Amino acid sequence: MILNLKTTTPVLDKNKNPVPFRSVKDNEGNGAINSYWLTYNQYSELDEVFCQRDTTGRLKRAQKHLSKLLSEHCVVSVAKLTEDDEVFGVKYKAGHKFIMDSNTRNLNWSQGGADQIPQEVLVIEYSYDSCDAIRESYNTFDSPDALERNQEKLYGILSGMYHYTPKSQKLKKGQILSGLNKASHFYFPDIYSQTTVKTEVLPGQAGAFIEEIKALDNFMIDKSSWDQALVCAALMALKRYGTDNDRLNEGLQDINDKAANTKGKELDGISHIVDEWKTGNFFSDKNTKWSVLDRTVSYCLYWIDKYMKDEKGCKPGHGWVNRAEEYKDKPQEGSLNKWLKVAA
Repeated sequence: MILNLKTTTPVLDKNKNPVPFRSVKDNEGNGAINSYWLTYNQYSELDEVFCQRDTTGRLKRAQKHLSKLLSEHCVVSVAKLTEDDEVFGVKYKAGHKFIMDSNTRNLNWSQGGADQIPQEVLVIEYSYDSCDAIRESYNTFDSPDALERNQEKLYGILSGMYHYTPKSQKLKKGQILSGLNKASHFYFPDIYSQTTVKTEVLPGQAGAFIEEIKALDNFMIDKSSWDQALVCAALMALKRYGTDNDRLNEGLQDINDKAANTKGKELDGISHIVDEWKTGNFFSDKNTKWSVLDRTVSYCLYWIDKYMKDEKGCKPGHGWVNRAEEYKDKPQEGSLNKWLKVAA
């Protein structure tokens, strides 16, 4: 039996007011829905949506349940842009289409990861007049507030918003979030004061440290060498001294390699850091609590500054505990200084 919505009992909200019905079938504006069949070849030529997360990383986790082709796998969602638009410097013409919810399946099929490949797929197409609207639609399939971890979201932000594809496994997996969050707070305390990582601030934090993130990615080869305190300190040091500073880059490589010269009573700064992260003689705990990071990051930055001056020592000097908090006010040779010059 087909119900006439005009005569059915209205649905009431919590205030007992009737909730209006809206025609979806007849909508020809934003969010209009269409359906049709595409051959596999036609479908596979479509672009991934520009804000897609780490498809390759997701396929590794989904390989098993995608190994057998099911009819449910062959229903795919596509977004069509109805007006010319631009996102992250890339211009798209009206009519451009993006794969929204089946990018992992598409990659799996292209690699022969399923027992069969569909000859055609059923497309549910959503039409939107802007890339912002397409991103909002994408988040209903792959919600930043759903089960997906913030670590995965960072990959999508870096690749989609900033056109950078992470190289190290640590950055591919987004395992820098607490360090990035703390570094953002130290450098921009009036903007970032949250003690936990928040989805909505990730794009801004990544943008504030995008050049430093790219540089650090080159050194995070051994992910076991980089806890969140070291990630935070490295990002801050790269912002202060610049991403092309040879001496700092040599020091970051030594941290990755766990290389320290511990001969003698006085050590260089990097050796102090590497030795402490091996022995734990100075800090009994190096977790990601903000109060702990205040001290561990300050310790690292104190010794990095000593290292940059080619000065040795046997223990941190007076005022070292405030080093991270004061770092933004110290002379800047890196990107922050460049931003300030541009702003002036």
